[in-house]
Amino acid sequence: MIQRIQTVYLVLGAVALGALLFFGVVWQGAATAQSWFTPAVVLGDSLAVAVALGAIFLYKNRPRQRQVIVAAQALTTVLLLVFCGGLYLEKALYVRTAQGLDVGMLVALLLPIVAYVLFLLARRGVEKDIEQVRSMDRLR
Repeated sequence: MIQRIQTVYLVLGAVALGALLFFGVVWQGAATAQSWFTPAVVLGDSLAVAVALGAIFLYKNRPRQRQVIVAAQALTTVLLLVFCGGLYLEKALYVRTAQGLDVGMLVALLLPIVAYVLFLLARRGVEKDIEQVRSMDRLR
């Protein structure tokens, strides 16, 4: 299970999404003004992390694992839309301030994108495993 590279990608993607909740710069403005923002982001983030971690244990059923990873990608996309949409509605979607670049906000906006890319790499690894098993079946 841990020997497969897609397991590493799934864990790193889940860590990236989990780290999103610990950036205080995001929760300062939008969380207080929009009552739906905090529960929606926390629920979407937790659900995407749970699905990604659940996909790790489906290593014996690769087609199902691929479907679950696609679901994690879809949840990450929805999370990114809700996250950026809430920040946009609150007019808090900025990375440049008068003092310079707001690194905390930039990292918080990039974490779901990084997680999506890691889930994409995990899905490609699962598809490669599926193709390898098919080619071995042809040789028998």
